[in-house]
Amino acid sequence: MMKVKKIKRNANHSQPNRGFTLVEVIVAASIMIVLCVGVLSVFSYVVKINRGENLRTQAQSVLQQETEYYRSLKFIPGAQTIADLPNHRNAEMYAGTHIRPDRTSADGKRNFKITVTITNKSYLPAGTTDEAHCTLKEMKIEAKLPSGQEVGWLANLKTEVTILRSRSN
Repeated sequence: MMKVKKIKRNANHSQPNRGFTLVEVIVAASIMIVLCVGVLSVFSYVVKINRGENLRTQAQSVLQQETEYYRSLKFIPGAQTIADLPNHRNAEMYAGTHIRPDRTSADGKRNFKITVTITNKSYLPAGTTDEAHCTLKEMKIEAKLPSGQEVGWLANLKTEVTILRSRSN
């Protein structure tokens, strides 16, 4: 008679431990796919927000240049007559909307359209609204990307600064 050799089996399982089952592998892969899709969507969102912040920073740099330009313009008291006004005030300081030449960002990659809106804010004598008597101006400087340079939410990106300027003596 032949002796039958018994195979030693794991006490917890009816079969020897040989690895993962197909169901376990599919469940683990599904969990990994869900996690990777979540991480990638967050990553793409962060890249998009970063791009917007980069554009906003470039626009602020351009606005700083324009602000310095408007701070340098002549705005001093004169004889307070319309005829004498050109001797004491630069025409770009007159109230109204001024379209400035496009400005290029510091990195040289972007052009921004610059619009300046100037409003006379000083308390003028009764019945006078002219430039000659104005002593305080509000300047709103706006930088926008030209049409077609960006798409989506970045297409409407605009950055602005508002400053008050009083005439100097």
